[in-house]
Amino acid sequence: MIDETRGAVPGRRRLTAVVATTCILLGAGCNGRIGPAGGSGSGGGGGNETTCTPALTAACTGTEIQASKRVVRLTFNQFVNSIRSLLGTTIADQLANNANYSIVDSTHRSFPPLSSPREGVNITDNVWDTADRMAQDVAKYVFDNFGAVTSCTGANVTDTCAQNWVRGFAAKAYRRPLDAAETTEINKVYADVKALTGPPGTIQEATQYSVYAALSSPFFLYRTELGAEAAAAMGKLTPYELASQLSYFLTDGPPDATLTAAAAANTLSTEAEVRAHVDRILATDAAKTNLHGAMMGYFAIPTLETIVVQDPVFTNAVRSSMYHESDLFLRNTLWGGKLAELLTATRSPINETLAPIYGVSWPPAGVTLDADGFGLTQLPATRAGMLTQGGFLVARARPQAGSVVGRGLLVNAALVCNVNPPFPDALASEIEASNVLLADATEQERAAYRADRSRACASCHPNFDAYGLALENFDTIARYREVDDKGRPIDARATLPPKLGCETVTGALELAAKLTTTDAFAACMATNTMRYALAQTTGGDGTNTCATRAVIDRFNAAGEGTFTSLVREIAVSQTLAVRNAGGAQ
Repeated sequence: MIDETRGAVPGRRRLTAVVATTCILLGAGCNGRIGPAGGSGSGGGGGNETTCTPALTAACTGTEIQASKRVVRLTFNQFVNSIRSLLGTTIADQLANNANYSIVDSTHRSFPPLSSPREGVNITDNVWDTADRMAQDVAKYVFDNFGAVTSCTGANVTDTCAQNWVRGFAAKAYRRPLDAAETTEINKVYADVKALTGPPGTIQEATQYSVYAALSSPFFLYRTELGAEAAAAMGKLTPYELASQLSYFLTDGPPDATLTAAAAANTLSTEAEVRAHVDRILATDAAKTNLHGAMMGYFAIPTLETIVVQDPVFTNAVRSSMYHESDLFLRNTLWGGKLAELLTATRSPINETLAPIYGVSWPPAGVTLDADGFGLTQLPATRAGMLTQGGFLVARARPQAGSVVGRGLLVNAALVCNVNPPFPDALASEIEASNVLLADATEQERAAYRADRSRACASCHPNFDAYGLALENFDTIARYREVDDKGRPIDARATLPPKLGCETVTGALELAAKLTTTDAFAACMATNTMRYALAQTTGGDGTNTCATRAVIDRFNAAGEGTFTSLVREIAVSQTLAVRNAGGAQ
């Protein structure tokens, strides 16, 4: 129950009638518990654990090697990007624009991409059907454009020319040279089609079906991470495997000619050699497009496109403006700023539509506007970085109000790297009843109720409610306010979870400062970016693993403090280059 010592307001004693085991909004059971509950005071409540251990202070856990020997399937986007590398833009765009295949752009992928329900880590019947139809389309394109694709024209339309091209195509598709058995197999497909009777297969048909066979092969659809000795207890990836790991991480596509040549020459064996290629690739548009898209998904910005907000001010113009602001802000900061500025930057590219929402006079003096009317504008002193942006805040709003829990969960996952628990569907009716009973409660009172040690909620909510409370000065569509919807002064104090030392902060700026003056945010970015690099679909609180610690130590030592520097240290790490034995060995 809530009493005066836990923030109840006189006249609202009916709150004590709420069933004690019911958690508000998200709660009981807490499957997939998020570390220790903790702290006391506003926002933290009284958890079950009072020991405070700030991030990255204890000894790291595990080793730098995070993944086992395995095979990893290409995403549908990677399939298309691989075709683009193999055969050019025309057929790749045809696949990407075919509504039947539902290929999304880089911004709308899930994070990490294989976590999407339409993807998955394994090739199921549905996945196979899509991949098979795309392979057929590509093979038909080769048939229709045989001369232009293969350069076998005129008198050179021969089996020798076609088979040489097919073998070269298969090697590029497999991202490594063919071995003897694979060469025999691809030759056999070609020969079998040519040997057809009534009428016999043509050179063009044999080439078409050889391409179809190559693109249906697991050597194309998956990339291996087995090393030179698959049965070894632990080992480095082969040069060709490492080239694929690096390229699909950085560009979402296969290795380019330069990286492939380095693998062939075995010049990816030292950190310096790898670092040089990483720096080269990071400077490309492909890498910037891929990683920018990944970060858009990471911060849940595409959710803006479908979020329902029942506020007349939240027009389609506001929705699209918030999306574009976050898009521009990430482009500017990822490639031209410091990593910490994602949370602390005091300027943001806004337009006339967003100015009244952000409390900015328009037009701002001295600001140059782009063709779309956006300009890098100094924000009021109440705002800084992603935490106070409309795109970030509205992405977890409820239709008629902001959401302490929703925003807390977003910060918890994206900025602190804890695993959020699933919604307790079995308690939906009780939660709804409790929401009615707590309709007049302040957000501090609700958080205190959820944090009460006598309730199951206390095992979870103190680990993320505080983040939402710190953002409570921003309403549903990110307007700054001093009072809540009922005219009561907003108390944005929050006692942070044990992972951040149980310190009390007030408001978004103090929360951002706490996340960036410690290694908490950088460690979370490193952890989740490693998950992206390794195509891991699940992951726990990994910010204190030795893999993350090694990256952060090197990131700090480098002194650049940029997103590019963080990605570089991940790319050259042992985490990407070495694999454990795996469950089968």
